[in-house]
Amino acid sequence: MNSIKLFVFIIVIQFFNHAAALNVLAIVTLPLKSHYMAFDRFFRELASRGHSVTVMNNYLEKDPPPNMTFIDLSRDRYPHIRMPPMSAYEGSNSHYMRLINIYYHFLARPQHVGQDCEHLVTSKEVVDFLAKKQKFDVIIVEQFMSDCGAAFAAALYDAPIIGITSHTLLPWSYSRLGIPFDFSSDAFYFSTGGQNPSLYHKIEAYLTNIWAQHVLQPEIFKTINSIFKRHIPTFRGDVEKAIMEKMMMMFVYQHFSVTGARLLPPQVVEIGGIHINKAKQIPKDIDTFLSSAPHGAIYVSFGSNLNASTLSTKKMQAFLDAFKKIPQKVLWKIESPNIASENVYTRHWFPQRDVLCHEKVLAFISHGGMLSLSEAAHCGKPLLTIPFFGDQFSNSATIEQSGLGKILYFDEVNADSLTDAIQYLTSKKMQENARNIQSLWNDRPVDVLDSAIYWTEYVARHRSAPPSLPSKQSTWFERSLLDVYSVLISIVIIVIMMILGLLSILKALIKSCFNRYIKNKID
Repeated sequence: MNSIKLFVFIIVIQFFNHAAALNVLAIVTLPLKSHYMAFDRFFRELASRGHSVTVMNNYLEKDPPPNMTFIDLSRDRYPHIRMPPMSAYEGSNSHYMRLINIYYHFLARPQHVGQDCEHLVTSKEVVDFLAKKQKFDVIIVEQFMSDCGAAFAAALYDAPIIGITSHTLLPWSYSRLGIPFDFSSDAFYFSTGGQNPSLYHKIEAYLTNIWAQHVLQPEIFKTINSIFKRHIPTFRGDVEKAIMEKMMMMFVYQHFSVTGARLLPPQVVEIGGIHINKAKQIPKDIDTFLSSAPHGAIYVSFGSNLNASTLSTKKMQAFLDAFKKIPQKVLWKIESPNIASENVYTRHWFPQRDVLCHEKVLAFISHGGMLSLSEAAHCGKPLLTIPFFGDQFSNSATIEQSGLGKILYFDEVNADSLTDAIQYLTSKKMQENARNIQSLWNDRPVDVLDSAIYWTEYVARHRSAPPSLPSKQSTWFERSLLDVYSVLISIVIIVIMMILGLLSILKALIKSCFNRYIKNKID
């Protein structure tokens, strides 16, 4: 009898669990692995907690949870984004590299958006998937340079949308969320000015933002509307308006302890560090090498998109010469590990989070990617950033301003500058700074993964979100207070005109009285 009751109880529990489970669609169209790595743990955890998760992306998972399926966008698409060899960046002035970075993101963006969008709506995998006519409770869409994923979700599904980023907010996201952007103090995504930027950086950010908002964005949506008109004729609306109406929240990969204080409405949630897994034991070969490092070790990695083995012989030698001058040993992620040095241990891959959190590792030489930044903050290790592209320039400025590290531009890299920078990172001051930031980064009222899942379920339950800032419903004319200024100026002009009119009348009366007085005097 007891066994029957237990069986019934389990069936009831399973029923309610199934009833509460959500059907979630995640769309990550950009073929950059580092972007998907920021979200992978979040999507897997949603599935592990009983939700059905369908992911459209270019990188299929190994051994996903049973209720996690993939729509492969990598088949028959234009090639994945490939970065040039690191030697190609040599000889370029760092300021020139940064301006080229802005140029690439802005002027090349419409073409990339067109390719991305065309592939998304015509891919056989996607067409077959759409034929199933599945319904979703909530849709999570990456927000980067292309809005095609968001437009796809808004046009084809009656479900609330959550935007998600692997970086800080992009310039055009602020107005979409009704967030005012203060060019005099806020850090701009494409700038090295950081917070409270110089006059030059303020002018640069202001002009860049005008171009993005009023030239680039209209061109992007013109491209998307054109593609939708050809391939999704049933949709007759405006994709930008549809996105604005259906995007309920934004999960942003940042945290104030490093990226600084920003004005955030309730529907924007900071998820910096969401990809970081629990600690695992490091491989034996790495542990053995670190155990033989009495003065500690430095970890070197330029991320998943830059290949350190493509450095020129001269630049490679600069790194090796610097490593000979320091007492610490070096772990170097390099794709062709053929370096013969007792002081340097190379691998094509390291478990980065676990290596950084090892007590023997003292500092991290990095490209300044957001995932590397967050892992360094999580483990309390100072960073030397050598930025190349993307958000690495603005991340590097953030790292330096927060006290977590230092910038060394690629054209400034030589054996002496590297040695000086490593000595600075291993100083008592920098080690204490990093530990203080680690405490702030990890001290949160709710675990970042639990927070993201809670708000995902919240949006699905209510098909809504916490209230946005009232300015989201305002026009730029109203947000700039031009309507107020217009009224005030009009009042001032009317008052001045009234005063001038009264003075004119008074003058005429005085003149008339004076003329009568003179006339009477003559008479």
